[in-house]
Amino acid sequence: MKTLYLGEKNLGSLGIISIIESSYQTSSIVLKNIEKFIEEGPDEHYDIGIVDGKVLHTSPSHHLKRLSQQISFPVLLLVEDDQPWQKFLEQLDNVHGVIERESEVGFFLNAINIVRDGGYCYSWDIHSLKNNGAAMLNDEYYAAAGLTRRETEILKMYLDGSTNKEISIRLSRSEKTISAHKSNILRKLGVKRFSDLFFQCR
Repeated sequence: MKTLYLGEKNLGSLGIISIIESSYQTSSIVLKNIEKFIEEGPDEHYDIGIVDGKVLHTSPSHHLKRLSQQISFPVLLLVEDDQPWQKFLEQLDNVHGVIERESEVGFFLNAINIVRDGGYCYSWDIHSLKNNGAAMLNDEYYAAAGLTRRETEILKMYLDGSTNKEISIRLSRSEKTISAHKSNILRKLGVKRFSDLFFQCR
């Protein structure tokens, strides 16, 4: 597992790196600060990026935009509760997880596995961030997954808690048609259930 760790070289970071190295025998980890990574650009492909929220919190906002443009692999953010991690989620692409920096080791490793494999993992209830569950997914995400306009509309209804029957009534389509749309959406998103999009791995 090739891992990029964006953070400062300090005891906390070295401890996290040590946990990863001892838990994944074939792992290789590159530690870089954000400025250096942005300046040099991605020099190789990584399976996962782990970003320390402390360095994001102190970085200029234009760094977040540049960072987002350079990262093409799933990212796990390590944050503290008082950091503006919702802002990080909105400004950074490819964030698949946000967990508390001081999480216990088993939880941390579980989050790495989920994010590395393309899943989503949060220490907090992500639904509480916005008025509806679909808010964390944006039009770019829908387009990248290849969803049609109708599938996007149906997905938003599912994430808001609507049932097949309720959606079929609202759209004047049969439940069988809605069920077929649901299967296509899940296949395109690469998940078995809509709840997997916002898995709270507490």
